Amino acid sequence: MTQDEQKWAHIERITSAKSYAKKEQNNKKQFELYEQKIESLEKQLNVFKLISSSKNTDKEISINSRSKTGEATAFAIASDWHSEETVDPDTINNLNEYNLAIAEKRIENFFGAVLRLTEIERAGTNIDNLVLALLGDFMTGYIHEELIEGNSLSPVETLLWVKDKIVKGINTLRNKGRFKKIIIPCCFGNHGRTTMKSRIATGAKNSFEWLMYKWLSESLTDGVEWQVATGYHTYLNIYDKTIRLHHGDSLSYQGGVGGLTIPVEKAIAQWNKGRSANLDVFGHWHQMQQNPKWVSNGSLIGYSPYALKIKASYEPPQQTFFLFDSKRGRTGTWPIFV
Repeated sequence: MTQDEQKWAHIERITSAKSYAKKEQNNKKQFELYEQKIESLEKQLNVFKLISSSKNTDKEISINSRSKTGEATAFAIASDWHSEETVDPDTINNLNEYNLAIAEKRIENFFGAVLRLTEIERAGTNIDNLVLALLGDFMTGYIHEELIEGNSLSPVETLLWVKDKIVKGINTLRNKGRFKKIIIPCCFGNHGRTTMKSRIATGAKNSFEWLMYKWLSESLTDGVEWQVATGYHTYLNIYDKTIRLHHGDSLSYQGGVGGLTIPVEKAIAQWNKGRSANLDVFGHWHQMQQNPKWVSNGSLIGYSPYALKIKASYEPPQQTFFLFDSKRGRTGTWPIFV
C-alpha cells in the first residue's frame, strides 16, 4: 500500500469513528427523551387509575334550600314622580308618555315590586324591616310659568292626589309586606316649593311636600317610624352604619365628562368633614346610578322634553331597591322598572 493510500485509509477510519460517535450521541438523547415520555405517561396512567377507582360519581353538594343566614334591611327609594306633569309623546319622539293615569299605574307597580323583590330576597336572608325613603319631587309645582299651562293639577290638588297614593302604598306594605317595622325618612325636593325661587334655611317651611310629610307622620303611626327632615340632609343609622339621605339638588353637575361621579364624590368628601356617612342616597337627577359610596335614584316620570333639551341620557322610568346587610352593608341594588 502506497503512502497516499495509507493516508486516505486513516482519514476514512477517523471519519467513520466520528460518525459512529455522533450516531451514538443522538441515540442516547433519543433514549433519554423516550424515558421522559414513558415516565410522563406512567404518571398520567396512575392519576387515571386513581380517578377511575373512586366511586363518588353519585355524590352531590348538600344544599338546604330553606336555610337562611344573617339579617338585612330592604330599602325602597321613591322620588321624582312629578305626578301632575304631562309628557306628550309627540314632543319627545314617542319615547315616553305621562299623565295622571299613567302616574297612578306606575306608583302601583312600584309598591308591588317592593313586595316581590323583598319576598325573593327573603329566600336567602331574614328581612324584618323596610326603609321607604321619600326623597322629594313627588310634584312638579308652578316653579316655572310653562308648568302653569301644562300641569294637570294645581300644587294644592297635586298634594292631595300624591298623599292619597302614598297612603295606599304604605297601607299595602303594612298589610302584605310582613314587616315588623317600616322606617320612612323624608326629604323635600326643589319642585314642591311654594316660592318661585328656592329657599335654603327655610326650605322646609316653604315646601308643600314637607307639609304632606308632617301630616302623614301624624296620621300613619302603626308599625311605621317617620323621620321628617327640616334641613337638607337626614341621617339614618342602620346596624352600625350611617346613611345620609337628601333630594340631590344641592349637587353641582353641569354635564361634565365624568357625569355625576365627580361632583358627588366632592360633595361627599366635604360633608363627611362635618358628619360622616357610609352611604349617600339621593334623587333629583333622574338617573339610576350606583357607586360603593352612593346611590342615585331614577324617576317615575321618565324621559321628558326638558331632559331632551338639556341632552340628558335616555332612561326608562324607574325607582331603586337595595338590600343593606347587617354585616356587609349594601349587598345588592336593583332597578324597579315601573
